[in-house]
Amino acid sequence: MPPRRRKPTTTARTVAAGKSAAARKFKQSTGAASNSTASKTTASKRRPATRKKAVRKTASPDLRMPDPGERVWVLDVPFEDRALASASGARWHPGLRVFAYYGTELPDGLASFESMPYSLQRWVEDDANEEWRDEVVHERSMTPRETQLESVRRQLDAMANGFPYFAQMDSTGLGKTLAVCEAVRQMKDPSIGTVLVVAPKGALPGWRRTIADTEADVDPADRKRWLLVTYQSTKKLLTVPEDTDLGKRKKTQNKRTITLGELRFDIDIVIADESHALMNIESQQSQILWRYQEAARAVVWMSATPGYQPMHFAYMARAIELSRGDGQIIGDEDALGYAVTTKWAAFLQDEGFALKEGKATTGLKTWRWEPEDAARRERDIGTIHRWLSGGAVPWSISRPSPPTPREPLGQELTAAQKRLYNSAWVDYRKELGLPLWKLSGGKRVLQKNPSTRAATLRFRQKCSYLRIPATADQVRSWVRDGNQVFVSMFYRESVAALAETLREEGLDVAVVDGSMSSPEQEVQIRRFQTGASRVIVSTTTSAINLHTNELLLPDAHHRGSPQASLPSVSTSAPRVTLIHDPRWTPIDIRQIEGRANRIDKDHQHTTSTCYYGYAEGTVEEEMVLTGIERIADLGSIVGQSDLIDPEAFLAARAERA
Repeated sequence: MPPRRRKPTTTARTVAAGKSAAARKFKQSTGAASNSTASKTTASKRRPATRKKAVRKTASPDLRMPDPGERVWVLDVPFEDRALASASGARWHPGLRVFAYYGTELPDGLASFESMPYSLQRWVEDDANEEWRDEVVHERSMTPRETQLESVRRQLDAMANGFPYFAQMDSTGLGKTLAVCEAVRQMKDPSIGTVLVVAPKGALPGWRRTIADTEADVDPADRKRWLLVTYQSTKKLLTVPEDTDLGKRKKTQNKRTITLGELRFDIDIVIADESHALMNIESQQSQILWRYQEAARAVVWMSATPGYQPMHFAYMARAIELSRGDGQIIGDEDALGYAVTTKWAAFLQDEGFALKEGKATTGLKTWRWEPEDAARRERDIGTIHRWLSGGAVPWSISRPSPPTPREPLGQELTAAQKRLYNSAWVDYRKELGLPLWKLSGGKRVLQKNPSTRAATLRFRQKCSYLRIPATADQVRSWVRDGNQVFVSMFYRESVAALAETLREEGLDVAVVDGSMSSPEQEVQIRRFQTGASRVIVSTTTSAINLHTNELLLPDAHHRGSPQASLPSVSTSAPRVTLIHDPRWTPIDIRQIEGRANRIDKDHQHTTSTCYYGYAEGTVEEEMVLTGIERIADLGSIVGQSDLIDPEAFLAARAERA
């Protein structure tokens, strides 16, 4: 394989673990505190210690170099299969938090754990072997549309004008992934060599196929080095500080690792797919990605639903600061987490936004966006839209997808169902035969009602479970009319119950939920897309394609298996979408609507009527109306005023009533 035109390894930063400026500040503060404590102790009577000294936690060394004639395989082992991997000869490396095997060939018992292309395990493996494994690519099959090429041109123009940020906010189904991959492919700067993509688990198979397709006609020496991780795995992108006492509590360990740990990889371009996951800038994954964004040469945010109120856009503060060119928002300080929230809230207050201050249980100040009237609401939303779309350099793009036909689907509860809905939680689960106990701290405890929030969730779950017979009847009716049906649900118990009810009637049902691995989800989605299953029930709200006439690219891991004979294009049967469990946030609603309402392989609009299910006279009815109102706010922020018409939806609801 031709040599790469870049450094042989991208994990050089692991050598300097614990040596960052943040680490030095932390040591100085703890040193000063210890000196102050010592002076006080000498002046008072010493008391015998009653607690054991905290154990200092350190990271183990990196993987050793393979001996001559052998190589190292870094494995992707699920938690439940760790014992099997160990019995097959793999060894756990706690410093890197990976299983590895040294030998001439990978044993059959470990073959199923082989690392996936562009995965974190593959990166570590290639660096340990000091050579890159050849990527499996096929002849290029995807050609960008003109709308996608327009997005590519705008992104490259922003970089050429010295603007390192880009927000890809096209609506669902317009091909954002291919557009961003094509833009990276056309970046000719030889110093840009590494790309980090953080995405939901269900989106990773699509990213792998799209990356391989866009680089199929690129010389191997000129290909970028891609790293794909999920938002839940971002903590693996940092090293554990070697010389810092992390404390006993897991929360304390995580906080100090995020602040003091070094970036494991040198990344030139950071891509955040479904970037609305970063709206809570104080979450661990947001803080870790913020650090990578600060160190990268370019950042791309991808989301059809980047946020629906001003406080959500703190993760774009750097881009807004640069585009306005009128004073600092974050400044040059090493702000992280709550510090970013504070600076962003102070900036919004200075700009006249309707923010109300409060306090959390921890004593920290909090902010809520509460406009007192429609005019103030429109003014604040319009200002955010101008920041996202304005400035000296266009750094965003937002275009609507095919209009989504929306219909309310109110379902009446029978007298028996109303009695169950109003009954106590324990009695309700007992009568339905659902488990009454849960595990807490290794012990079985009764599922009580500890809080108002839990009570609200349980009322929702009651509605969800009680409406399953009505939903099953409606789904069977749609299938008899020649449709394929996508049902979105919130609770896994409801998913299992609906799937079982439909299967009893002879329907083949595909199921996708968060407990499944990416390959397992992909198998279920392919069954639906090829028509083997006429119904798919899912808790996943984003990053899956369920529309008609979709190009199903070959999967290298299915070659030679029955999967290889599957059709290359999805069925043309019309799709129907049912949101069985209402959602509060417009982000979830819009993401669900866009799973089957997309652009097909022939660049044609494929629409899927979306039905909003709810139990009439319950809290679900209020949830549907609140979600519809917030979708209108979301559309105004991203510049898609035709995203939804609340009045038309309410009129349809009135007609059905």
